[in-house]
Amino acid sequence: MSIPYNPFELLNLPLTRDLLRKNTHFLVVQRLQWPGIPDKKGFIATPYQHLKPAQEHAQKLNSNEGRMIDLQFELDKILALIESPKYLLFLNAYRDLDWQDKVLKHYQKNILSKLEISTEIQSIEDVSIDLSFKFGKLTALILFGESIQEFSLLDLIK
Repeated sequence: MSIPYNPFELLNLPLTRDLLRKNTHFLVVQRLQWPGIPDKKGFIATPYQHLKPAQEHAQKLNSNEGRMIDLQFELDKILALIESPKYLLFLNAYRDLDWQDKVLKHYQKNILSKLEISTEIQSIEDVSIDLSFKFGKLTALILFGESIQEFSLLDLIK
């Protein structure tokens, strides 16, 4: 078994200061499920400069999934998560420019296996996979033949 690949940047104090310096005061912090992150111990923060898009994102969350934080007033809550050894807090940013290729390569067997079950795909070369981050969740847009389907990336890789 290989070590899980995690493309996300760990949120730390310097990154938090950088967000504040760029007037990015709003964070939507929500649970993150990902291979290698213990259940209910991972979170991801999506930064916003403006209140309205942050509120729209926060409204898409299920209860107990997360919430919006205004760093101007609740910086202590983010710092507590960053400093806690119990939790992992990531920023909605990627450590590697080629993160999509690395995710697809690392989890290729899982992705193909799930796609074979739910579609007519027999080979990963038969498809085009585009990964994107929507409202705090990674999605995979799968194009094969004339068909386009969207999947939760987590459902494909676990």
